[in-house]
Amino acid sequence: MWVLFAVFALVALSLAAFRLYTQLAVHERRVVAAWDRLDTLLTQRNGQLHECYLANPDADLLGRLSSCVQVQETARRRGDLLSLAQAERDIRSSWDSILSYPIDFKTKTLHLPKRAERRVAALDQALSEALARYNQAVVDYAAMRCRRGYSVLARLTGFTNFRPVNPPNSP
Repeated sequence: MWVLFAVFALVALSLAAFRLYTQLAVHERRVVAAWDRLDTLLTQRNGQLHECYLANPDADLLGRLSSCVQVQETARRRGDLLSLAQAERDIRSSWDSILSYPIDFKTKTLHLPKRAERRVAALDQALSEALARYNQAVVDYAAMRCRRGYSVLARLTGFTNFRPVNPPNSP
């Protein structure tokens, strides 16, 4: 009788641990998927900005923008979230400067590729939404990891600890 009870308790504990592990894995995958989406949008937007630079390589404003994009790409590849957020602020500031003052002193004109302004604006909007989704997924995952049972299991099984990215308009 005691053996049957012990087997039943062991099976119940195993099922409970499996359920907790599965929930942690699902939340971790949501964070990773949100980051992948954010990463894809950053790559697309930065590619569009690079095309603008290639169309006007002598424009000082686009040169500054290009260097900001390079800093952000380096931070993105290293996973440096603070540098990534700062570079995003710099990119948006540079792009806003370009849109408000679209004249190069040498050529008196600045030629942006067709639909570049609308495409970058749409990608910026998508980036803002993807960043909000990523940060929410990180907050949800962190809240789950703080619960009793989940925290012990997360430490034992080596689940990753994620950090949110500060939005581009943060000081």
